[in-house]
Amino acid sequence: MNNIQYSIHTNPNFIPSAYSNWYPPIMVTEKNPEYAQILMPDLASSASEMTTVHQYLYQSWTIDSKEYKTIQQVIKRITTVEQRHFTIIGQLITLLGGQPQCRSSKTDSYWCGDMVDYTSDIHALLSKNAQSEQFAAQAYSEQSEKIKDPYVSKMLARLSLDEELHYRIFSDFLSQV
Repeated sequence: MNNIQYSIHTNPNFIPSAYSNWYPPIMVTEKNPEYAQILMPDLASSASEMTTVHQYLYQSWTIDSKEYKTIQQVIKRITTVEQRHFTIIGQLITLLGGQPQCRSSKTDSYWCGDMVDYTSDIHALLSKNAQSEQFAAQAYSEQSEKIKDPYVSKMLARLSLDEELHYRIFSDFLSQV
């Protein structure tokens, strides 16, 4: 318990849902459809902001608010951050000359509701959330190095910080239930 930074017994409003309120401007140096394609899976694939938003909304509706109030409220607040990420990625894809669609980088692979994990087991959902956030943090970090547009790279690095925070929160919560 000594390494726990985010307690399930804390007032949920005292647990941050974003690394900071500051985000770099949403802009690009120039259009680059190749970069837009790199970002497409972040928008709406099985491991995407769209899936995360829907999954966290579902969890915020179904988690027992009496037993897990802090977890439920923090997930609700993290959902708002993930919605912001969804919007940012869509705007970046557009600015890079792409067309943001609810699909992965594969042409005929469209997003659908069965990409959401509908588990209601608190251990399973916190574990899944932590894994998803860790994956997203790593993906954004790698993309920020791969994409040479300094504006896009800076934004992706910033999004990675939110995802790392979410990973720590969910990991801490998981260790307490």
